[in-house]
Amino acid sequence: MAMDTSASPKVMARHDQLDTFCTQVLQKLGVPREEAEITARTLVTANLRGVDTHGVLRLPLYAARLKGGAMSPTVNLTTEKETVATALLNGHDGIGQVISYRAMEIAIRKAREAGVSYVAVSHSNHFGAAAYYPMMALDHDMIGLAFTNASPRLAPTGGVEKLFGNNPWCVAVPAGRRPPVVLDMANSVVAAGKIRILQKEGRPIPEGWALNEHGEPTTDPTAALKGILLAIGGYKGYGITLMVDLLTGVLTDSNYGPRVKGLDQDVEPAGASHSFMAIALSAFTDVAAFKARIDAYIDEIKSSKKSRGSEVIYVPGEPEHLRVQERMGKGIPLQARVAAELSTLGKDMGIPIEF
Repeated sequence: MAMDTSASPKVMARHDQLDTFCTQVLQKLGVPREEAEITARTLVTANLRGVDTHGVLRLPLYAARLKGGAMSPTVNLTTEKETVATALLNGHDGIGQVISYRAMEIAIRKAREAGVSYVAVSHSNHFGAAAYYPMMALDHDMIGLAFTNASPRLAPTGGVEKLFGNNPWCVAVPAGRRPPVVLDMANSVVAAGKIRILQKEGRPIPEGWALNEHGEPTTDPTAALKGILLAIGGYKGYGITLMVDLLTGVLTDSNYGPRVKGLDQDVEPAGASHSFMAIALSAFTDVAAFKARIDAYIDEIKSSKKSRGSEVIYVPGEPEHLRVQERMGKGIPLQARVAAELSTLGKDMGIPIEF
């Protein structure tokens, strides 16, 4: 769910303005136009959905990795193994968003023929907000799933050594008259990007988010980023994040565990890995009947008895759906510091942007 950063100063930007700017910056860095447009669209879509931690905030980091050689500006996606329902792809250190977009297209195409598909990718990079790719399946009357590993942030239960990423995953399920149900989550209590936002604002993080490098609870965002993020549900979150790494990095013989490199490393390729699934509704049930059941289930959930002080019960993905409608009309609020970083990046590259 989107993070509330209402206490920080904001600068408003139009989604089309940000889309054009990101595309132009990426093209200036050698990214082909179509691939630049895909990457820009995933970033701006994250902002529209209120997932600001994975939106245009990331553009300067991607620019640094492209300049430093950690990420290739052109995507050379090759097929290592393939069956009717599966594929193993190698991203050759290209842009994670483009690799993932194309991998999900393959998953959808295979599910159309086989009913269910699984496409795994090795040697990729940070792919942004996970929801973008499973949601591609919705227009094809399919359920979409995505998994990715990430640079180490979490320790095993009982340990203090960072061995796992927060390894996000997402499931998107189509509905009828209701918005789709979309669960997009990391396996830490909070994503590292949210801690970075508070760090930029000079604000403390809440208790229960992280430990410092000595394994002690901390509310200092800088100490948290140097230390360990806490897993959701204790040992259960640890178990889930491990399984996601097994389904991605270990399965594809790419980097896994502490070997996955972070966005702050400009020279070394990340070696990240992803997996994508598509499930065709028609392979299991009547599509219209399924969507009617989903709608009825959502109605039941939202009309159920509320706890004291609660006004609305949301289903996963609903707050983001409402945020898109709001921001398409009113604009995207950017932190003043993020807007300044984008302005500096644009100025350095001869692509001015005004907010």
